[in-house]
Amino acid sequence: MRKIKIYGLLTCVCLMMQSCLFNEDDIFDESSAQRAIASVNECQEILKGAANGWLLEYYTGEDGEYGGFNVLARFDGNNVIMAADFATDNYEIGEESTSLYKVESYQGTELSFDSYNELIHEFCEPSGYNSPGYAGDYEFVFRSVSKEKIVLTGKKHGVTLIMTPLPAETNWQEKLTNIANVVSQASYVTYKLIVNGQEITKMGQEEHAFSVTKVDETGETTVSLYPFIYTEEGIKMYEPLVVNGVEINNFKWDNENLTYICTDTGVDAKIEFYCPEGYLNYLGNYILQLANGQRIQLELKQKMIGKSFAMNFALSGTPIEFVYNYNMTTDCIDVPSQTVGVYQGYNVLLYPGIPGGNFYADDSAVFQGRIANTDPLTIKFTYVNNPICTLMLLVYQKTDGWYGFSTIFQDVTLIKVD
Repeated sequence: MRKIKIYGLLTCVCLMMQSCLFNEDDIFDESSAQRAIASVNECQEILKGAANGWLLEYYTGEDGEYGGFNVLARFDGNNVIMAADFATDNYEIGEESTSLYKVESYQGTELSFDSYNELIHEFCEPSGYNSPGYAGDYEFVFRSVSKEKIVLTGKKHGVTLIMTPLPAETNWQEKLTNIANVVSQASYVTYKLIVNGQEITKMGQEEHAFSVTKVDETGETTVSLYPFIYTEEGIKMYEPLVVNGVEINNFKWDNENLTYICTDTGVDAKIEFYCPEGYLNYLGNYILQLANGQRIQLELKQKMIGKSFAMNFALSGTPIEFVYNYNMTTDCIDVPSQTVGVYQGYNVLLYPGIPGGNFYADDSAVFQGRIANTDPLTIKFTYVNNPICTLMLLVYQKTDGWYGFSTIFQDVTLIKVD
């Protein structure tokens, strides 16, 4: 009889506990839902509250390694209007693009650009054959929110992004054009970091990041990237450069001296352009030789000192310009995919292709040059991602998406004649 009482008492206690837990869960769920709704509403209102929009410092790649781009965004609750400091296939620098966005609660409060906007989604797509592109995000988690600053984290790649409100007097087009001008002026590829008058290291510049290459005693090469974002004055580092305990963040571009000058208080530092010795060796006259025996004499001229060369000729009356980039790592020249001219109103594009097969509309393609002979200087080219692509195809792209073939160059070889 006593056991029955004990079991009965335990049963009553369990029932009481279940009832109590049910009530607490119900209250907790309701409170959690309310907090989620409140957070969504707060973020939405703050986004809309910046009358002239926000500056989004949009960094790409794992850990922001590819550098940042300036995207201006104005939110109205359903639509977002964007403009950027770069051009795309369909938008010029500063040209506005409108799409949908939403703020919702999922794994935290999230901002999602859930309808296609070329200014954001271009960074989230592969750029061509076997190329992942910029590894950007279009869905973000709010980390902190205020009228003065919003901190976001990309859901896929985890990069931290900052948004700050634009002053009412800021002219979007003017701001983005000013930034783009700095990009154009400063896009050299070889620099050296100088602190307190002493050269610390040589640096490469690839788009929106500096790189420092080191080779250890075993011959192993490591490359460290230091991403930045362009400003109207110069650049701002994603994370500070640290030299002897001194943090270096902000630079102003001096176009006369081709130098970034640090503007941080009390810091004597600059990043100064230098022309690599090897660059000058490639200027001059060449024979462009093809697999069919055709030989064309052309001149390789300086386009941007230390960075690129231009080779100009005509095909059926159409002016063509091949741009070659100097590759400091290989001390040779490369041919990237590029727009080389205009035919009957259509852009003429240089793409890789396979003899008797397909071509690849790969905007990131590179034919890497290698020196096959030093006397005379002879350079052959190989498509990096697929060596069997021995064709450089000139194609023109029509508005309906179709391509027309213009010219096929197979097994391009450059032979220097002076």
